[in-house]
Amino acid sequence: AGALNNGSVEDLAARLGVGDRYLRKLFLRELGVSPLAIAQHQRLEMAHSLLTGTNLPLTEVAFASGFGSIRRFNSAIRERYGTTPGRLRQYPASRDHQEIRLQLQYRPPYDWEGVLDFFRRHAVAGMEQVDDDSYRRHLRFPEGQAQVTVRPQSGRHALDLALRLPAREQLMPVVAMVRRMFDLDANPAVIADTLSADPALADLLARTPGIRSPCHAVPFESAVRAIVGQQVSVAAARTVLGRLVEACHDGPPPRTFPSAAALATLPDDCFAMPRRRRDRLRALCSRFAGREHELDHDTLAGIPGVGPWTLSLVLMRGLGSPDEFPAGDLGLVKAWQSLGGIREGDARIPRAAWRPWGSYAANLLWRSLSQ
Repeated sequence: AGALNNGSVEDLAARLGVGDRYLRKLFLRELGVSPLAIAQHQRLEMAHSLLTGTNLPLTEVAFASGFGSIRRFNSAIRERYGTTPGRLRQYPASRDHQEIRLQLQYRPPYDWEGVLDFFRRHAVAGMEQVDDDSYRRHLRFPEGQAQVTVRPQSGRHALDLALRLPAREQLMPVVAMVRRMFDLDANPAVIADTLSADPALADLLARTPGIRSPCHAVPFESAVRAIVGQQVSVAAARTVLGRLVEACHDGPPPRTFPSAAALATLPDDCFAMPRRRRDRLRALCSRFAGREHELDHDTLAGIPGVGPWTLSLVLMRGLGSPDEFPAGDLGLVKAWQSLGGIREGDARIPRAAWRPWGSYAANLLWRSLSQ
């Protein structure tokens, strides 16, 4: 996501809660190279995509890819590709400098219909739009709004990403966010090897190959959605969220998800929910005002009324944890009962055998309810 473009390895280590020497040791042990080498590889991959797939000016390509100077950009391109950035250029038909289009690859199979259905069922009016084959939303940045549109690429194992950004420096973080939202880095073969050991899940996997565990844009958004969604239907939660989003914005759509500070200052009548749920939502907003991207499990768990179901959902939908299974979720219980796994009225689901892919088992069960 470009963490080392404007920060040091020490900064990254501090964000992860480890020492920088230990972080370097982990990179060498697991990947065989240093954090800086990975960061440079990511910059070059992004630069190559922009040079061959867009008509952005070379200076904008350099800074959007995370390079700190044109000289470093030119030197890195020549060292990697043996030529200049200008000679790598391949202009597309469109000359729209405002829009950036990128190809985001994934390992097949990919359950596009299931992922799109997830975003459709949870789409907030005025902020997100889902049609037959695409997803669009707006994001808030200090420089202004960004627009993201995602659709499948015909004949390729890839999604097409169209971006309109207020600042090119947001490109790498937004691309990383979209990859996480659509779970493009999953390895479906490895996941299926574990889940298919359960005969009931094996049948579901055969019906829905390439199951994914989609996420919301940022962890704070997932936490708000989870608290609003406590003990209500998905449709009811969408209605409440739409009203909250509208109350935080002046003027017509497009809208973005509100900041914690904006939500915290809304009057009581904007919260169409029980008082205790409103209070815990305000507690969440006060804890993370101005630092929505820093939401963490321990602080969230310390908010009264945030129980295991909410925490598990945030870890799955906000932080992208692959091994979460929201215990007691009525949809999961219903899906498991329909497979004959448990008796009616029994909420116990034997999920230990699905580790470390509990999130994918949960998504597979939820997916079966719409088939």
